[in-house]
Amino acid sequence: MSNQELIEHFKQVFPLQEADLKVFLSKFKPLHLEKGDYFIREGQVCKKIGFILKGSMLCSYNKDGQEIIDEFSLDHEFITDYYSFLTHLPADKNVKCLEDSELLVIAFDDIQSLYAQNPVFERLGRIMAETLFINWQQKAKSLMMDDAETRYLKLISRRPDLPQRIPQYLIASYLNIKPETLSRIRKKLTSQ
Repeated sequence: MSNQELIEHFKQVFPLQEADLKVFLSKFKPLHLEKGDYFIREGQVCKKIGFILKGSMLCSYNKDGQEIIDEFSLDHEFITDYYSFLTHLPADKNVKCLEDSELLVIAFDDIQSLYAQNPVFERLGRIMAETLFINWQQKAKSLMMDDAETRYLKLISRRPDLPQRIPQYLIASYLNIKPETLSRIRKKLTSQ
């Protein structure tokens, strides 16, 4: 993705002038991670936010040795442990690459510097936080209110490329169902 394509993408997400976007993006540093590498490890303080240019990542918690899937992040999405990032407490989740990934990364101090520099960047931070909250709330509500098939349909309607890029057993874990249940749902949907 060229710098101009990146600016055009961010213009669609954030109501910023191109000059402000250039200042914002100038604080990001490129980072390459291989499949299996960690962006964030449980127990370490998260001091960065990543923007995935290309790749996929898995956010998960460890519960008694079992991996509990929290979220997937793919191309053109932000990734962090926002709680650890804000509180400076150790992360309680892992963020691991499922594919080789190219990111742009901004450090906590750099984003704070931007906030102090211009209120437009504080607005951008608020928009990112609001987006994270909305996504979290939608997932939590769906887990409580929807049956397994509805959860799957909502997931693929929002993120249609997920089933092609993420192993089925991980999607099942994310949906809080068994892989066999997901197989039955997918088979039923393809036969309709």
